[in-house]
Amino acid sequence: MTAALSVLIADDHEPMRALLRKVLERAGVGDVRDVKSGAEALAALQERRADLLLADMTIPEMDGVALTERVRADYLVTRVIMITGRADARTRDAARAAGADAVLVKPVAPRDLLAAIEQLFTD
Repeated sequence: MTAALSVLIADDHEPMRALLRKVLERAGVGDVRDVKSGAEALAALQERRADLLLADMTIPEMDGVALTERVRADYLVTRVIMITGRADARTRDAARAAGADAVLVKPVAPRDLLAAIEQLFTD
């Protein structure tokens, strides 16, 4: 992982944010920020863009789908990984239609998260 990568985590569950942050920091990502709602994520990204948004599908104020549509339309991120507790095709299709580059299902194994990120930034 590269220290030059800028990541914003948007998840309302503090333990999940902490886990994702820990995985990214251990992998050498130098710029990791986190917020607990879609509205906070949008504000944070308008203040400072990110290379990657890790967005929970069911965050408050603006769900992950609406957030992804908005940040993609406004070019506020390079890539989006949607994280969801639902593994069904309808959920994956909604995330992809919104502009998510990848969809990961909770609980997310650290190796799966890092592999997804690596794939997005080496293609």
